[in-house]
Amino acid sequence: MMYVNDLLIFGKEMIGINEVKEKLAGMFEMKDVGKLKYFLGMQIHRNRKERTLTITQSGYIGAILERFQMMDAKPMTTPMATGIKLYKPNEDDEILNSTYYQSIIGSQMYGMLCTRPDIAFAISQLSQFNSCPTTAHLSAAKRCFRYLKQTLDMGLTFSGSIGLVLEAFSDADWGAGEDRKSISGFIFLLAGAAICWQSRKQSTVALSSTEAEYIALVQAAKELLWIQQLLEDLGITNVINRNIIYEDNQGAIALAKNPEYHARTKHIDIQYHFIRECVEKGKITLEYCETAKMVADALTKPLSKHRHQELVERMGLRRFEETLRHHQPETEALETSEARKVGVLDYSELSSDNASTDNGIDNVHATSLFRTKEVQ
Repeated sequence: MMYVNDLLIFGKEMIGINEVKEKLAGMFEMKDVGKLKYFLGMQIHRNRKERTLTITQSGYIGAILERFQMMDAKPMTTPMATGIKLYKPNEDDEILNSTYYQSIIGSQMYGMLCTRPDIAFAISQLSQFNSCPTTAHLSAAKRCFRYLKQTLDMGLTFSGSIGLVLEAFSDADWGAGEDRKSISGFIFLLAGAAICWQSRKQSTVALSSTEAEYIALVQAAKELLWIQQLLEDLGITNVINRNIIYEDNQGAIALAKNPEYHARTKHIDIQYHFIRECVEKGKITLEYCETAKMVADALTKPLSKHRHQELVERMGLRRFEETLRHHQPETEALETSEARKVGVLDYSELSSDNASTDNGIDNVHATSLFRTKEVQ
């Protein structure tokens, strides 16, 4: 039996990185395959002159388009039509092959989880019908494919000129679900591009837009606390705005800050008052953001072409034309052992204070790590 582990190793100095590699090499069989350029379906591109790092999935997305015979489909500029509502099937609807539908959603979901926050809302909606898809659901899923074809060369671009500036956005669409439950969404940006995001239907029915936004803030707060702890563990202390969440509902901000609102919110589950404790202890600061600048708006509802493209750019998604000229076939993108790599990445290239560092973009290597075990 063989175990293959995919790892990324990063640090401030190559001395420490090499020590880790030496220790791993003493315990496992390792193969050095050079600088990190491809990792689990993701292509990593670095521009030393512009001090940018771009992560794309053009090879993977091209492969799934070919797999589901959507490469020749007409491109679309948005993942979902504006104002569309998907419903559970009724007695007259034909139920399609759920396995085929689930394979479509699963393939798109991997792209969404890695580099494509712009389709997070679409996937969160489509995945609710995995067990009983209809032609309407399949048509909506294929539209998402057509959007991916239109944006095949798009990826997250992190900029060293911006530096380690953290931006956290939280939003909700009140009563937007079929069952009148609200949709929560958050997205966090670092160095000008998204690092984590979520689009999810809330578990309870909110009685007002303020309550819906308040509940959404709890999920964003938990994610921010985790990021703060991760940054502390990594020894990264120069992150700007590390405790701020931007919110576009003044009522939700007041509810989190003002205990006098308690009489009006007795019906809200006690777990959602976690945000109030975080604000009181100073772990999180809530700041108002006008709706026009709310990046998380794209994670709560289908938007018009202009609005969607505006927020996609704010997410740090940019076109990377070079990926089209180096498009990888499906066999290489999905099946080769070259995709199983251990990379070494130095994050100092993203810090605006380290423009002349010697431990920047050159300190990126890839190895394959294997461990064999005899089957008893």
